[in-house]
Amino acid sequence: MADSCFSGFKAFPVKFSIESTAQHWLFYKEHSVREKNADKPPDQTLFIINVPPYCTEESFKRIFSEYGKVISVFFHQKPSAGLPPIEESQFFPRHPLIKGFKVAYVVFENIKGLQKALKLHTRIEPLILSTDETPIICGLQKWCKEYNERIPDVSLLKKDIDNFMEKYDNEESENAQKEKETMEEDDEGWVTITKRGRKPGFARKESVEKKILGKERQRRSKKELQNFYRFQIRESKMKHLVTLRKKFEEDKKKLVKLKESRKFRPF
Repeated sequence: MADSCFSGFKAFPVKFSIESTAQHWLFYKEHSVREKNADKPPDQTLFIINVPPYCTEESFKRIFSEYGKVISVFFHQKPSAGLPPIEESQFFPRHPLIKGFKVAYVVFENIKGLQKALKLHTRIEPLILSTDETPIICGLQKWCKEYNERIPDVSLLKKDIDNFMEKYDNEESENAQKEKETMEEDDEGWVTITKRGRKPGFARKESVEKKILGKERQRRSKKELQNFYRFQIRESKMKHLVTLRKKFEEDKKKLVKLKESRKFRPF
């Protein structure tokens, strides 16, 4: 297995801890894509797949630091040339957590570290992910830790909300100021129309905008020339006759039903 290679990938073994009897195989190759990213330089980045859910950034930094200084480790649900999304809020995450197996990008400080790591397939002894110095929390300890983390600190939560509202108010004031500036006359006397009404500070509702657009469509439709040509007049007359005949037949059926309902039925 150590010498196996498929689709450009090579493999090396890892173990969860020194006491583990089973080992897991990680597949790796040099990171190389068309879309370049300064945080993932191709000549310094190792691309790894089949990464178990319990692997952490700290454990990867430790096992790969044997081959060179590791600058950063990125985990993704699937291969990506970009960077993982950064959560701005500790209590209100906008991006889902990575669940199950994942892929990893290990970025070394220089090309020498990558060249040494590319020879991992020649290694016989598996690398140990969890040690006494850098343990990976799992099982009951992990569940207890996640449960305790779900109980927020009220002071930190209040600070997070205040920072969000402050940022939101600043963005709204900046947008209002920009719209106010655009509504002012330029040197030639032109005024840019925005989504706000004549009174700055009061935004038009969506229902009002739809009503205005509907009236504009009606106004334009009245200006359009209808039944201008002879063939258009003939077609409109034929359609009108068909409609009248259809209505006449429907009225006849209604009269028949009314007469049937008025019949005298003593038994």
